[in-house]
Amino acid sequence: MFRHLPALLKLAGPMILSSSMVTLMQLVDAIVLSHHSSAAVAAMGPSSMAVILVQGLLFGTSGYAGTFVAHHHGAEDAAGVRHATWLGIHVSWISGILALALAWPLGSLFLFAGHTPEVARQERIYSVVCLAGSVFPCLNTALAGWLSGIGKTKIVTVVSLAGFLVNAFLAWGLVLGRWGMPRLGIGGAALATVTAQAVSSILFLALFARSGGVSDHEARRFDLVGMRRFLRLALPMGLRITGEVVAWTFFLIFLGRLGTSELAASSIAFRINGTAFFPAMGLGQAAGILVGQSRGAGRDDDVPSICWQSMAVCEVWMLCLSLAFLLAAGPLVSIFSPPGPEGIRILALGTVILRFVAFYCLFDAANVVAGCVLAAAGDTAWVARAFFIGSAAFLSSLWIVDRFRPSLELEWTLATVFVLSTAVAWTQRFRGGAWRTIRVLEPLPEP
Repeated sequence: MFRHLPALLKLAGPMILSSSMVTLMQLVDAIVLSHHSSAAVAAMGPSSMAVILVQGLLFGTSGYAGTFVAHHHGAEDAAGVRHATWLGIHVSWISGILALALAWPLGSLFLFAGHTPEVARQERIYSVVCLAGSVFPCLNTALAGWLSGIGKTKIVTVVSLAGFLVNAFLAWGLVLGRWGMPRLGIGGAALATVTAQAVSSILFLALFARSGGVSDHEARRFDLVGMRRFLRLALPMGLRITGEVVAWTFFLIFLGRLGTSELAASSIAFRINGTAFFPAMGLGQAAGILVGQSRGAGRDDDVPSICWQSMAVCEVWMLCLSLAFLLAAGPLVSIFSPPGPEGIRILALGTVILRFVAFYCLFDAANVVAGCVLAAAGDTAWVARAFFIGSAAFLSSLWIVDRFRPSLELEWTLATVFVLSTAVAWTQRFRGGAWRTIRVLEPLPEP
């Protein structure tokens, strides 16, 4: 009955640890910045979301190489595995150059977001530095996809751990000026993040070179036909990630218009929510690997059981974290709240927000797992279209509330409804079985 669980958990353990490194990195940055200023804590939320807004399209596209790798691995095609990895690497180079060119003008848009001048200035600093180093996270997702697609998820975890340790050390030193380093505030947090990502890229590239992937001239050759086929599936995935980040970035911007305390409390809630979301994402990615390998091997009938068993495990995890958020909301928020009267207000607001987070986490299991499974099956175009429609409705509702009745509780209620509706849409799409008609490794028909 649960025959896929052993393979799922074997892959999921390292993937959960790897995804959790992202959360831990953000938590370390938030804790360190709380010792610097409340403005930095408030700026961290929108600016980090804005960075992922741009990078989501880029690394979401390059990272889709992992899906191609999983299909080729399932088909026992070693040459195809290396070729698929190079498709992701080529996209990474192009993405890094594009992001570097756009870093300053995009970062400067925060000056017009309606936030206080100090918060806007710090948002610009963080976003510009991180965007300038976008080539590294793009490379990391492509090469992590290579290792994950062939089932070597433990190595991904080790590299992620190395990046986390570098970030934690540099963030503490560069934000607060410790150990002889300059005190750079939020700019130090950004530099620490980019440096840690660069270290991970070097390690991934060394592993790929050792496997023979760099010396394989045929796989390394730029394949225009293969790139077109790859982008036809990968770009919608990147666009969907971008659409998701657009929705949540504007959500934070609307919250920032309520006040710095409301924005800081919401940013903290997102950091705490990451302790539930990123492990769930790791489990969803593991499910996606199994789906890709099964489809590559021609075992489509295994996919539904992989999906439902993965969703059941994820729901148990989300239920446990939801209870923790409800029962320990105050202590959790207090970890990141700055001292003084402003910190007391942030603590009170954050406690209320975590109740919303606890509720929508119950639906996020379906959101995460069904989304990962659909992406691994190749159903990226429909997912992107559906998500943009849902995001448009969500943002329109937020704009109306912001214009006529701005309210922290009402805006977080809309966010909860958005998560719920997305979970229902993904689940119903998977149940419909349209993904069975898509073949990742075959040329797609012209639209």
